[in-house]
Amino acid sequence: MIRSIVKHNLYVMAALGVAVAIFLALNWASMPVLQRLGCLFFIGLVMHLWEEGRFPGGFVEMITEHLHFTASSREFGEIVTAAYVLILAFVPLFFPRVPFLTMSAMMLGIMEAIMHTAMIRMFRLRYYSPGLVTAVLVLFPISLYAFVYVIRENLLSPVSWLFAFLYMLFGLAIAQQIVIRGSGMKYMDFLRTVRTALFGGRA
Repeated sequence: MIRSIVKHNLYVMAALGVAVAIFLALNWASMPVLQRLGCLFFIGLVMHLWEEGRFPGGFVEMITEHLHFTASSREFGEIVTAAYVLILAFVPLFFPRVPFLTMSAMMLGIMEAIMHTAMIRMFRLRYYSPGLVTAVLVLFPISLYAFVYVIRENLLSPVSWLFAFLYMLFGLAIAQQIVIRGSGMKYMDFLRTVRTALFGGRA
């Protein structure tokens, strides 16, 4: 059972995305704005995972080629990423009155758009890095609207903004370390490789 879930994790995430979409459609009128945005973001994030991994895919292969990093198992990396997505973007749906949780996910949305655009320069690609379309056209607009809404309504204190950022960042770092260390590569070596790809010889 567990092995099947791991192997077909993207299909499980897709089913969860459909469930969230149905819930959103049925309860739109009664939902707080941030919960609506959180649902839309989660659906977009599932689409993003599919774009990176399957249609058209190629994200893992891109990382392997340009960062000299070989994942020990494709499914292992995908299930760790799926777990991070669930913690960061799915859990906040149950806490609509805790805005810093939702904004942690929205910070990831901004970061995804920036990083997928930066990868074009980092890896000397022509126009596209796997995941770029959903990052820029889906995740970024939802995240930007959420930022505008939260700032306009003054829903977060400075400390809450910090908590949101740390929640996103620490979760991302832990997920990365699990995948990278699980493949026999030191995390600091991975970060140095990323800096070299981004800044060339100055890293």
